[in-house]
Amino acid sequence: MNVIFHTTTAISVAVLLTDTRRIEQSTTSKNVVGTSILAFTVGLISHGALDYIPHCYPINSKLDAVVSLTIIVITTWLTNKKYRLIMGLSFLGSIFPDLVDLSPAIINKQLRLNFPAFEKIFPWHLHDYSGSIYNDNCNNSTLNHILLLLTICIICWCRRTDIKTIFNKDNEKNNWA
Repeated sequence: MNVIFHTTTAISVAVLLTDTRRIEQSTTSKNVVGTSILAFTVGLISHGALDYIPHCYPINSKLDAVVSLTIIVITTWLTNKKYRLIMGLSFLGSIFPDLVDLSPAIINKQLRLNFPAFEKIFPWHLHDYSGSIYNDNCNNSTLNHILLLLTICIICWCRRTDIKTIFNKDNEKNNWA
């Protein structure tokens, strides 16, 4: 699946897992660290689930990489300092399998280098377990992408109070981080 879908999923994972009331009331970073580790883990699992379902690649890979990196940088920059670790590890977990399994080959191709490319570690990148569609019938893929984006929107709408707190820069001066 295009990286942009993994990065947008990472935002909803971070928002879904972050209980801002509990973190705001805490005087230690224990809740943030625990939530961050959980966000990385759920991001990793969500990557596998998204790669496993049938999908085409509707976005050009170079544009996909640029837009995804832009989303990660801007979202992390806009995130209140107290929640940056959660958001950052959610992003990292969501793209980690691609960084490990696919980055060396992509870097070699784009920069004409010869980094060693190892066997894929994550099973959903193996041909037998990947949901990649290699024919021209992408109707199921389009439906799956729409359902994913709809799910992300519903999560963000239902957790909009937490989103306001996560992205509230005025609250930063009161943070312990």
